[in-house]
Amino acid sequence: MINTKKTAELVLKNGQLYSIDEARCKKEYQAMAVCGGQILSLGLDEEMESWIGPDTKIIDLEGKTVLPGLADSHLHASMTTELIFDFDLRGVDFAPDKTRDDYIKEYQEKIRAYAENHKDSAIIRGAGWNPTLFVSDPMGQPMAADIDAVCPDIPVILRSFDHHYLWVNSKAMELAGINRDTPSPRNGVIERGPIGNPTGIFQETTATDLLLRNLPGADYSVEEYKAGIEYYQDKFGNSYGTTLIFDAYCSENARKAYQELEEEGRLNLRVRSSFYADPSLPASQIDEILADKDKYRTDGFAIQTVKFFIDGSGLTFFLNEPFEKDWLASIGMEEGYLGYSQWSQEELNEYFLKIDSAGLQIHLHCMTDGAVRMALDAFEYVAKFNDLKENRHTITHLMLVDEADIRRMAQLGIIAAIQPMWAIADSMSEETGAAMLGAERIHRTYPFGSIKNAGCRITCGTDFPVTIPPSPFLGIQTGITRTITPPHPEYEHYKGVSLGAEQEKVGLNDMIEGYTISSAYQCFLEDVTGSLEIGKSADFVILDKRITETDPQAIGSLRAEKTFFKGREVYPLNESEER
Repeated sequence: MINTKKTAELVLKNGQLYSIDEARCKKEYQAMAVCGGQILSLGLDEEMESWIGPDTKIIDLEGKTVLPGLADSHLHASMTTELIFDFDLRGVDFAPDKTRDDYIKEYQEKIRAYAENHKDSAIIRGAGWNPTLFVSDPMGQPMAADIDAVCPDIPVILRSFDHHYLWVNSKAMELAGINRDTPSPRNGVIERGPIGNPTGIFQETTATDLLLRNLPGADYSVEEYKAGIEYYQDKFGNSYGTTLIFDAYCSENARKAYQELEEEGRLNLRVRSSFYADPSLPASQIDEILADKDKYRTDGFAIQTVKFFIDGSGLTFFLNEPFEKDWLASIGMEEGYLGYSQWSQEELNEYFLKIDSAGLQIHLHCMTDGAVRMALDAFEYVAKFNDLKENRHTITHLMLVDEADIRRMAQLGIIAAIQPMWAIADSMSEETGAAMLGAERIHRTYPFGSIKNAGCRITCGTDFPVTIPPSPFLGIQTGITRTITPPHPEYEHYKGVSLGAEQEKVGLNDMIEGYTISSAYQCFLEDVTGSLEIGKSADFVILDKRITETDPQAIGSLRAEKTFFKGREVYPLNESEER
């Protein structure tokens, strides 16, 4: 009788295959068989013997852990382009004895050095400067004049590390047609001097986009985006075991880049992204988005989400209770300031209902409690008409959330897309944050444990390149310990200091679920990937150690030995595949 049973292309044996399944239950196996890009079988070593043929590749795991391909539920992979084509302004760090002038001089030296070597450039782009160094200074943020002093003749645009600010020189504003007569866009900030002239600082997307849209060469080309995306994929994504990402904001050129990379067979991960709702544009933009809702729907790259910023960063937070009055006084502002929302409640109600009714997901940037409350009020409005849970709406960042609103998130089925590496004690939280918000509110920041215990589904991401490196292992460690990790520049000063209450720490299973099956669920891919289950895509990562036997304070040092996507080894790349 002829044996027609298929044989495996790959068998993994003698390991710890660790997975959280679609029912959110932990599963462990010793071995796995793979064929045709899918998982063929899971079980004990001896149960794989019948799948082994003469051409089957066998990997002895030597007891190491295998996890499902990891996911990043909120990042900006397309902006990796800035790491290649912009010069790096990171590395100017907080120190208690430094003054505003010290920070400015450090940045000027970086700008001068780059400009001297790029005198023929049509535009100079930099990224990574830190606006929090200036947020408590009465003089405020740096100015165009500070760049003009070292580079007056070439337009210079400098993105902050968090992408909420642009710092530009006078030449950039001149070429973009921005002057004292240019009105500030709705809910964006063009900082101005005493007589109304723009100072060179643009805050929040409506303001930064105003300059970028009108300055030739400000955005990257499709080819530059392709180079940046591949750089992320090879040097960061696959090398950390990541095989699924949610790129939370893509320009038109970035979307084209993703499409072309997939068509060319060069994507080694699945990408989901979003359209962007702009508060400076009329309501008709929602109809335009909905008209394109089926434009990007392939396995490798799909958009089925609309992103909103409800609040911003720093002074553009939206709080339930005012900023600390002493801090406001120190920067010349009156007490009682709450920040602001980028939208009215009526707009959110109307737009959310229209988007939800069209079957699209909503993804919200909400840093603080006022923004979260406003978002939930809009979702409650939608729930009067629709089954809100079908479209898996998501709130990300969640630095500060009122206890009652945590319960509402769970009741409404809202996904919490968190950035675990932000939940640490450092100068940003303990000094700048405490001055702005007070020690009691800082103690309540990033309430991951409370969110989980309320019944919310948690997904995990990095917000890369805001956070570098985009390591899920550092994220897992931080979610469990809430303490600073290397390579943070303030590690030696804050090591061992935990942020907030003990109850806000979460467990290993919760973190692995957040980086795997729950993020796949957020991306509507839980039937395809996110867990080690028979018939699913063979997306997995082999670690260099056994994760359950690793000290929680050392999980961040774990490494991906091999990453597989659709059954194909994508990390490390063979020499013939190196780009």
